[in-house]
Amino acid sequence: MKQLQFGETAEKKMNWQKANDYCKSLGKGWRLPTRIELIEMYDSGKVDGFKTDAYYWSSTTYVIATEYAWFVDFYHGNVNSSNKEIRYYVRQAREIK
Repeated sequence: MKQLQFGETAEKKMNWQKANDYCKSLGKGWRLPTRIELIEMYDSGKVDGFKTDAYYWSSTTYVIATEYAWFVDFYHGNVNSSNKEIRYYVRQAREIK
């Protein structure tokens, strides 16, 4: 697993595009984590700072229907896709060098 640093969970839920824009606006390499990165965080039990009863957007678009993107449920560990207009929680990530 890549060494990632996660920032704070954003105060409000956002749609997928706003989530991406928010993370990029923070600068210094911050971005929306991929679906795999979120799954690895959940599976490793390293969920400090995540709301454990919430869905988090990933940066990964659903290939079959590009108006959808993947999210991870930090309560049950489920991974699913949703319309990008739905609002979920956001937590930025960046690689540690």
